[in-house]
Amino acid sequence: MIAWISEIIHGRLGWCPNSYMIKAKSGDSYGLNFRAGNLLAKSHGPSGADRSGKPREWWYEHTQRASLIIGSVTAAIIILLASMYLFGIVRVTLLVLGIMVFVLAIFSTLTVSVCDDTLRIRFGPVGLIRKSWPLAEIASVTAVTNPWYYGWGIRWTPHGLLYNVSGFGAVEVRLNSGKTFRIGTDEPEALHHAIEQARKKNS
Repeated sequence: MIAWISEIIHGRLGWCPNSYMIKAKSGDSYGLNFRAGNLLAKSHGPSGADRSGKPREWWYEHTQRASLIIGSVTAAIIILLASMYLFGIVRVTLLVLGIMVFVLAIFSTLTVSVCDDTLRIRFGPVGLIRKSWPLAEIASVTAVTNPWYYGWGIRWTPHGLLYNVSGFGAVEVRLNSGKTFRIGTDEPEALHHAIEQARKKNS
């Protein structure tokens, strides 16, 4: 039942709904759960097909929480609410509070998925900011470590755009066009291997 609901969500929204795990269907065993670090899971049969009729072959998804961002922004929100309670509502305070809530909603998590023939990222639980790249356009992938001053969020770096919410681990992706970008993750080796395996499967 859960796997069936996941497939419907994937077909309509275009992303893998398994936040911390990969769903697999193999042989006669259904609904087996694997940690994201176990890399890849294979789906087969009509129930694993997308709307184009092509079977979904490779699924990988992992969500990284922005612990420091969540903690600091939550603390700021508490201070603002206390200030409003003690001194009354001020427009500037409301504006800052709105910005803090927006930041928390957008940059609290970063979900990276390799689904079918596409690499996708999604910021926050709502996914207002998202991006995708066809695997066919990826020339190479390398696991890297970002220096601390690259920061978090969506940032310009000497290696192109960086999409990151926590930590310093990342994968650097080079496209066939020569353009590069980095995706932050707390399991760079696993993501690197997942992308490489999916590329081989779709080549």
